[in-house]
Amino acid sequence: MPAQTDLAECPFKIGNTPLARVELTLNGHRHELFLKEERLNEFGSIKDRVAWYILAKAIEDNGPVRSVVDASSGNYGYALACICERMGIGAVIVSSPTISRFNADGIKRAGATLVIADAAPGECGNSARIRVAREIAEREGHTFLNQYENFRNPASHELWTAPEVFAEGPFDACFTTSSSGGTARGFTDYLRKKKLPTELFLVEPAASCAFMEPGDAGKNAKLKVPGYGSQRRSAFADVTPDPAMLRVDEASVLAAFTLFEEHGIAYSGLSSAGVILGALRWLAQQDAPKRAVCICADGDERYLEEITERYVPSVGTEAYQVARAELTPIVEAMARD
Repeated sequence: MPAQTDLAECPFKIGNTPLARVELTLNGHRHELFLKEERLNEFGSIKDRVAWYILAKAIEDNGPVRSVVDASSGNYGYALACICERMGIGAVIVSSPTISRFNADGIKRAGATLVIADAAPGECGNSARIRVAREIAEREGHTFLNQYENFRNPASHELWTAPEVFAEGPFDACFTTSSSGGTARGFTDYLRKKKLPTELFLVEPAASCAFMEPGDAGKNAKLKVPGYGSQRRSAFADVTPDPAMLRVDEASVLAAFTLFEEHGIAYSGLSSAGVILGALRWLAQQDAPKRAVCICADGDERYLEEITERYVPSVGTEAYQVARAELTPIVEAMARD
């Protein structure tokens, strides 16, 4: 049964996304892996939930909102632009030069203004987006929703996404990634309050420091996959203990993405390929059958157009091919299962 939440009044087709089930054998044990398919929200990603919840609560607090501004690496901005278009609210989305073509075009089609924020010397892209969004709000009088520091971001997952997932449990482990950090914090808070034994893992590249300091391989490196990690510590990272961390490099993420596509295993986006790969590596180390769930943030349609021309060159063709060679037998075995 779908979990009941306090968000049943949402006028869009957001929430109650399906869990796809995959059975696979690793290290001699038969495991169940579930994929929470957030790509099937109305505007195509897990950020549909965040955009609706933050905007709805702003209206609840302040009355009618004429226009909003916020920072986004892409998916949240796309969702917010589409929701605002339907509700007759003006929207300004501040992103980075790394935004995907799909999201940039979609934001503009929805009638929102897209502003690209260039980082100042020593400033990461995330911080630049927030700075420019705040400046625009102060200068032009828009309501600044501030998803990166607004605790209604993680609340949307604690109250909405997580109850849906764990209504289908129990699970031994749950895997997600972080960008704003909202999903990780929301799931952490839910698991703690419900006293569930499920272990939560963040899957991120070495350069990410959203919740923990970057690994040695990630120091001074740049992120290459939108929405997969952050080079700014999340405002929601004040949790004890720290979530468990799995580092999965971006060449492997891209290789997994293309292999999952070719074998019809998953049609999720780039960060989701990393999350699934992190889960597979964890399952391969287990000494008994396990049930695990992956929070898959978006779909493949946002990245397919740019895989060859943009993302593979960003990690290096040789590194990508090495990762494909390593992962091909694993993915082929999944396809046979």
